[in-house]
Amino acid sequence: MELFRKACSFILGMSSSNGSDLELESPSNDSTSPPNEQVVCINSEDKATSDSLIDDSQLLRSDQAPPTTTDLLQDQLEQSAAESTHESKEEPIVSPVCEVPKSESESSVQDTEETATTDIEQPHPEDTTTQETTCDGQSDKQTKSKKRQQSSIDVYAGYSQPSKKQRKRRRKLQQKVVDQAAKSFNDVVVHYDQSNIPEDLYKYYMQRYSYFSKFDQGILMDREGWFSVTPEGIARHIAQRCQSDVVIDAFCGCGGNAIQFAFTCERVIAIDIDPVKLHCARNNARIYGVEDRIEFIQGSFFELAPRLKADVVFLSPPWGGPSYLGADKFDLVSMIPGNGQTIFDIARQITPNIAYFLPRNTDPQQLARLAGPGGVCEIEKNYLKGRFKAITAYYGYLHNDISTSQCT
Repeated sequence: MELFRKACSFILGMSSSNGSDLELESPSNDSTSPPNEQVVCINSEDKATSDSLIDDSQLLRSDQAPPTTTDLLQDQLEQSAAESTHESKEEPIVSPVCEVPKSESESSVQDTEETATTDIEQPHPEDTTTQETTCDGQSDKQTKSKKRQQSSIDVYAGYSQPSKKQRKRRRKLQQKVVDQAAKSFNDVVVHYDQSNIPEDLYKYYMQRYSYFSKFDQGILMDREGWFSVTPEGIARHIAQRCQSDVVIDAFCGCGGNAIQFAFTCERVIAIDIDPVKLHCARNNARIYGVEDRIEFIQGSFFELAPRLKADVVFLSPPWGGPSYLGADKFDLVSMIPGNGQTIFDIARQITPNIAYFLPRNTDPQQLARLAGPGGVCEIEKNYLKGRFKAITAYYGYLHNDISTSQCT
């Protein structure tokens, strides 16, 4: 701009001195410009304005008189001043940034970024399903809450149909009645559990699984049966010793021995005078699945013996309760109801093969005398889990050289 102003001031000075049209020479060329053509030295920034001045001068050459140099310079100064003020008001021009062509790696990275953004923006189908399920769950909760509100509003709600608690309570009452009926027979308690076991039978109750391994399946025993039943392990061992076609259990009680005889013998005749004990024995045999192999007879062995026939007779008469443990020696004649020696003589009329199950403190001399002159008697000690429980005397062909048995 300073150069342009100097040129203008120079031209104005020349025009004032000459008073006529000036002819300017270019500093680089010595040749003169053509006639009637005005030459102006213009800066490179105002090239567009100079081109317009030249065009205007060419138009004015043919139609009208050419404008003076002062007029042209004044117009040019006005335009340049207007442009300078306009540029000062406008924001600074930012130079354009040259775009550098991207390499293949950069383009691939950009593509992956674009795909990643598209993957994030698009919802996953599983998310939609979870949203649907949550919506369904909320709708279910709303319906349940509405039903509860309706039922709370309804005064007669619940009278038409019993609720779950009422049905459950009714079933419990019915089951309780059934249990009470099953726990007794002829007004005698035959089923004991933690709720009704007496204190004096509690130690026997703690050994219930040694008496019957299937006790929890509905085994029945009366009060006397708890301290008179043969433990299952010992009864199994005796049944193996007495294996035969027909065996008689003269005092079957609750069926502990008769059930084990049914596994080793073809037929079992179980006799007892007490109907309660026969009811328990039949029920217990049904639980073990041998009821069809046992013939239960209610009556006295003393009366039925003359009409019975069998290969083996098993004797386990009542011992008179737990009081036998207090005696130094158990007497067959005085401590067994009906005289133990008489019972043995009746059984011998049926068969000489007899197994006699007695308390552990029984006098062995009495058992030996039962065999008679020249007879053989085997006395076996029965242990259960290391404890001496009872003895069994074998007569006839049942005896062998084993005198001690360990039962589990």
